Amino acid sequence: MTGDPTESLRADDYRNLAESLPQLAWIADAGGDLLWYNQRWYDYTGTTLEEMRGSGWRKVHHPDHLARVEARFRRAFESGEPWEDTFPLRSRDGSYQWFLSRAQPWRDAAGAIVRWYGTNTDISRRRATEERLRHSQERFRALVDSAAAIIWSTDAAGALAPGQWRWTAYTGQSDEEAQGWGWIEALHPDDRARAAEVWSRAVETRTIYEVEYRMRRRDGAWRHMDVRAAPVKGEDGTIREWVGMHADITERKEAEAAVEQARQAAEAANRAKSQFIANMSHELRTPLSAVIGYSEMLGEELEDLGQAALLPDLRKIEASARHLLGLINDVLDISKIEAGRMTVAAEDFSVDAMVGDVVAATESLVAKKRNRLVLDLADDLGAMHQDQTKIRQCLVNLLGNAAKFTEDGTVTLRARRDTDEGADRITFSVIDTGIGLTQEQIGRLFERFSQADESTTRQFGGTGLGLAITRAFCQRMGGDIAVTSTHGEGSAFTIRLPVVLVDGDGEASDQEVAATLAEAAEAERHDVVLLVDDDPAARDLLSRFLEREGFRVRTASDGRAGLTLARALKPRAILLDIEMPRMDGWSVLHAIRSDPDLAGTPVIMTSVVNEQGLGRALGATDYLVKPIDWDHLKEVMDRYRSPGTAGTVLLVDDDADARDRLRRSLARDGWTVHEAENGAIALERLDEERPSLILLDLMMPVMDGFAFLSRLRARPDGDVPVVVLTAKDITPEERERLGRDTERVIVKGSVSLGEIGRHLRTIYAVQNQEPVPAALQGLIDELEARTGPPGG
Repeated sequence: MTGDPTESLRADDYRNLAESLPQLAWIADAGGDLLWYNQRWYDYTGTTLEEMRGSGWRKVHHPDHLARVEARFRRAFESGEPWEDTFPLRSRDGSYQWFLSRAQPWRDAAGAIVRWYGTNTDISRRRATEERLRHSQERFRALVDSAAAIIWSTDAAGALAPGQWRWTAYTGQSDEEAQGWGWIEALHPDDRARAAEVWSRAVETRTIYEVEYRMRRRDGAWRHMDVRAAPVKGEDGTIREWVGMHADITERKEAEAAVEQARQAAEAANRAKSQFIANMSHELRTPLSAVIGYSEMLGEELEDLGQAALLPDLRKIEASARHLLGLINDVLDISKIEAGRMTVAAEDFSVDAMVGDVVAATESLVAKKRNRLVLDLADDLGAMHQDQTKIRQCLVNLLGNAAKFTEDGTVTLRARRDTDEGADRITFSVIDTGIGLTQEQIGRLFERFSQADESTTRQFGGTGLGLAITRAFCQRMGGDIAVTSTHGEGSAFTIRLPVVLVDGDGEASDQEVAATLAEAAEAERHDVVLLVDDDPAARDLLSRFLEREGFRVRTASDGRAGLTLARALKPRAILLDIEMPRMDGWSVLHAIRSDPDLAGTPVIMTSVVNEQGLGRALGATDYLVKPIDWDHLKEVMDRYRSPGTAGTVLLVDDDADARDRLRRSLARDGWTVHEAENGAIALERLDEERPSLILLDLMMPVMDGFAFLSRLRARPDGDVPVVVLTAKDITPEERERLGRDTERVIVKGSVSLGEIGRHLRTIYAVQNQEPVPAALQGLIDELEARTGPPGG
């Protein structure tokens, strides 16, 4: 110290600063002996300076860590390098807290170490948090390792993240193959489009992903998977990642399939039984009808012969035959119902007249047990357009049951007409004062071959088919039957039917409707435009433009993911960037053109580099250069809608007479025809106006058809459909080359001029995705028989 007040003030400032630090601060000499601690050290450790001088700091270190800390401390002081370590220090209450210690040497002008300045920062809370996090990660890892399911994660955009070892272990895919959208390749080809669409929609809407599909296990077996995934959101609401799980449900699916197979087998057996019963019923009805008929005839003859004493026995034979015939008829009705062959026949009839017939048929049954039949009919019953025979049979069954289970009581037949949901309905009720039913008996009342209980069957007889048949009839006629009853007091059966029968035989079943909807949804899934670009801004800009133009857009951020999505979605068109990671646009384009399922998909290249020639050589349909010309893009995309009629054709042929004949024929067919006598002039015509189609001869002076095609396909607007018309014998090599660049090769003289015109119109319609009329399709088939398929 020099006594300079400025220096004294500066030293006080430093001392005050050291005392105000939240850390434990200290100073050591060049050899490592501690000279000074700030007050926080003493407050925490409960020690004094005399206790801590030199190496006294060892007293507050945890004995399990002291040797390691001292060795690293001495090594740092000997080397003169900055020191850093973590260790626990004992507090004044005897507990230990973890600290992060750091020390820096201070050197004099000669570079010799004069002092060491150090701090100890309490990291116990952070360390505890890290420990909890580590334990949580270990628990999660243990859960993943022990789970039977496949647990995986993706980034916020829905691309599978690297390091999904459970996925790769199960599917056999490499980590590189599974990344991004590559996981779709492990799915069954029939399930890929649906899985990709549902996943894309979940990512877009940030909702739970739920789907079932088949996935290939590493041994090649297809396994059914129940797949679920949920977004993981940050505090600001943005999605950080997706976490999902695949559960193998193959055993469950196989069990369900086995149950379904057993159900179908049971139904088949049931139908066979019903068919057998139906056949037997018909066979039995024939002799029974003869028995009844001969009984009636013999009765009349006995009366004529004066042998009336024999009539009671004959009437018993007839009654027994009629009873047996009624049972057979019931069995036949049930067999028809089970076999699905029960039909209805609507007719117009008066309700009052029909009720009168029912009363006449059942009066004797009601009176047999001294019962009284009461009619309670509304005045406005009017007429019905229904199956009168089945309604009559239903009422006879109900009245017969009421009469059978009622003795010395009343049976009431009630009928009312009302309107429900805009449709007229008639309600028939049969109310008796008989033995009634319990709730348990009501529960099985409409089952086939079932009555209230066994004692009822023994006491009153019957097969238990009447009510089952009645309910089936009512439901087939658009209504239903209900029952209310009090045991010991009586029952009320109510039939409710529409006045007008709506026959649903011609309507689509629920399964047919569901299948139609599924087909429509599947078609809609494929009606998309796929945008493949690694630039998020470009994807967003193009997506917004295309959606504004009415297209459904799906995006991929790299070439391999784009190719996978293209195979899954079968898009209407593909917009493809060139310079992308993992798989560039040219590789994707080559793969698309080599895939039979995708080869015909229009591909529009979008890039900052101008390489149209390479794009044409590889088969690109269009090529756009960034920044995108939106008018051009709109024009290109509009070609994949369904526009109007045919336009103009450019006729390129050096034979003037041939051009004249073709021009007149095509003009009559509605074409506007422009002509060029060789390929060079044809290119000039293209500069003036872009035709809808080009009709091209191959053998021409100045520039032949092959050279013209090469120049045409190298032009930005060179995607015009081309039909080659030539008298030249085409070699296999030339045919292969033409097949890449033309729509059809027609040998001159093989077809008429009119057929050529119709063929051109067909190509134009197909190019623009217009439906081909059936009559025209026949001409196409005939033309293909003569000329071969496109490029063939």
